Amino acid sequence: MFATVPSQGIQPRPFTVDEYYRMGKAGIFHPDERVELIDGLIIRMPPQGPLHAATVARILACLLALIAPENGTVCIERPIALDEYGEPVPDVTVVTPDPEGDYYSTRHPGPSDVLLVIEVADSSLGKDLGIKRAAYARAGIREYWVVDVETRRLHRFSDPQDGLYCNAVVLGESDFLSPDAFPALSISVADLLARRK
Repeated sequence: MFATVPSQGIQPRPFTVDEYYRMGKAGIFHPDERVELIDGLIIRMPPQGPLHAATVARILACLLALIAPENGTVCIERPIALDEYGEPVPDVTVVTPDPEGDYYSTRHPGPSDVLLVIEVADSSLGKDLGIKRAAYARAGIREYWVVDVETRRLHRFSDPQDGLYCNAVVLGESDFLSPDAFPALSISVADLLARRK
């Protein structure tokens, strides 16, 4: 049984990306443990259920069909380097093509490389709309979508300024949207959502 410690005055100590990698190399994390670093906090990533995994696959298929490789690279569960204290692992990311032509083999994409971040939420909606949205906005990620598989809605955030997204909208299955980086595209929200039984 753990003793209860008063929370007043307790300040968590944030970890840097460098420390996070050293912990990984030292074997502190279990090899199968899925974690990410957000605002200096090491956060467990929940396991993907079938609906979550199917939704990620649908989003990937849709974006790969619409975005030409010379305009953007679509990635699944690829870390992005936000700052010294943040390296989240979004479900889907669209990044600019690597200027060196090697799919970012020497570094993770940073905020200036990221065109769109998409998180799929089944059990993680609070985290995706809270700590992750705040971290992405502070880093200047230009557009962020959260696909809520339970309510079958898409939360769209764009135009980050002073650490906040100035534009926020919630779209339903009958709606269409165009990513800011690809205004000629028209994407159906329904096409991004896996079907439930």
